[in-house]
Formats: sequence, C-alpha cells, structure tokens
Amino acid sequence: MARLIRQVRPEVVILSLKQANIIGRAVLMFNRDVRCVAFEHIARLERRPSVHFYQFLLRALSIRVDEVWADCPTTLRKTRSYYPWPRQRREAVVPLFVASREAAKCNYRITGPIKLVMAGRFVRRKRFDVAIDALALLKSRGVDARCTIFGIGPEGPAMLARAEAANVADRLCLAGFVDKWWREAAQHDIFLQTSEAEGFCLVAAEAMMVGLPMITTVVGGLNDYSAHDRNAVHVPIGEAAALADAIAELVPDEARRRRIGTSAAEQMAELYSAETARRTFHEIDTRLFAASPVKG
Repeated sequence: MARLIRQVRPEVVILSLKQANIIGRAVLMFNRDVRCVAFEHIARLERRPSVHFYQFLLRALSIRVDEVWADCPTTLRKTRSYYPWPRQRREAVVPLFVASREAAKCNYRITGPIKLVMAGRFVRRKRFDVAIDALALLKSRGVDARCTIFGIGPEGPAMLARAEAANVADRLCLAGFVDKWWREAAQHDIFLQTSEAEGFCLVAAEAMMVGLPMITTVVGGLNDYSAHDRNAVHVPIGEAAALADAIAELVPDEARRRRIGTSAAEQMAELYSAETARRTFHEIDTRLFAASPVKG
C-alpha cells in the first residue's frame, strides 16, 4: 500500500474493512498530505479473541482519520467511540442503496405452505440458527412452513446439520447466491431477518423495497428505517419462540401483511430514491475534493 500511494499520489484514500483501516491508517501516518476517510459499515466488531486488540489499534490510529463515512445514522453514532482523539473531523452518511419498484409484491394471499424467505452471508452473527429453530417450533405446532435462504458462506454446513437435527431439512432450502434475489423473494409470503448485529442491512431494505412483510430484530440501520407494526414486526434477538409466535400471528392476517408490506415499499421509495442518492453523493464529492487535508 505504501508503494501504491507513492506511485498514484492520491488526494484521498477511503478505507473500508477494519483490517484495511488498520493498515491504511498506519501507512498514511507517513503521508500527511493525503486525506484519510474511514468508511464504517457495522456498529461493533464480531466477538472473536482478537476483538480487543483490533479495538485498541483502531482507536489508537484514529488520530490519522480526517473524515468518517457510515452506511446509516446508527452506524455513524455507534462507531464514534472508535475515535477518542479530540480533533476536527467531518462526518457523512453515504447511501449504499437505491430503491427500485420493478418487482413490487401485489398478492398477499397465502395458499399452501407458508413461504418464508431470508438472505445474507452465512455467518454466525446473522443467526440463521434462530430461524431454523423457529421452523422446527412451527412444525411441532402443526404449521406447514418452508424457508428459502439466499446466500453463501462458511456456516452453510452447520445450518444444514442443524436443520437435519431438528427434522426440518425438508423444509429448508439454501438457494445460494442469486443476483437481485429480491425478484424471486417477492413471490414469498414473509421475510425474516434474525441478525444480532448489522450495519445498514441491505437485504432488509431490499425486502421492504419489494413490499415483503418483514419480521426482524432491531439492529443497525433497522433502527433508522423500520417501525414496529408500521412497516415491520420487531422481535427480540436470539429468541426462536418469539419468532415462531410472530410468524404464526402474521400468517392468518392478510390485511396486516398487506399494510406492513405496502408501507415498507412506500417508505423505501421515499427515503432511498435515485435523486436523493445523487444529491448526497454530489454534496460529499464537492466537499471532499474542495477541502484541504485536515492536519491532525
């Protein structure tokens, strides 16, 4: 990276992943004329043995950051603890999502088995295990529900093993990566989001965009754009019984599912239009390249 900066001589370097932030900030300590932007995507680090070491390095090197971007207001607010050094530092929420209505859901009638749908990378913090346990609880109550999950990741085999152990493997479909997955998802009845930590949570926004009634935990950006019983149904983190109850309550109420789904689609179209994104990016671009580097 040091060699690349010497060759390219950029005005601005934007650092995204935590590892990139640590390396990039360290290198930029020796390139004070380059403006450093840290792009935050999640409010907290995953719970791993190295988490405290990462936190120490990020906080120590934050003195080199001139500007902080975040994918949503909640991420921006909660990551401020990673910047303890008192200094002038600009902040911005950068839109990563633009709503489209090309595949909006219009039929909310449920016929046959309940079609649940999820999406995301198969990692532990997404808590797909909770949805699998809820599927087993619904089966024990005589509720015929099937769940399709779009995505890939290291937890895939563990998810299948859990479904086998709970005797619901025949009701679970891991559909793999599908570009614009929400087009197929719009044919399902209810979207589930079970994460214990998120940034903006793109898949939730996409599900809401197409009018899927959503049952979700309230994490990350969902604090900013979801409201219980208005455009989503909120459930506690990690509680399969609460998730199963919420599904069972929502299924027989077509009017409520329609109201929640259409309200979600309308809100996404209003908050995340192409025009809003263009305006925000123009403002950030103008400010970023008009500004001289802030010396720390």
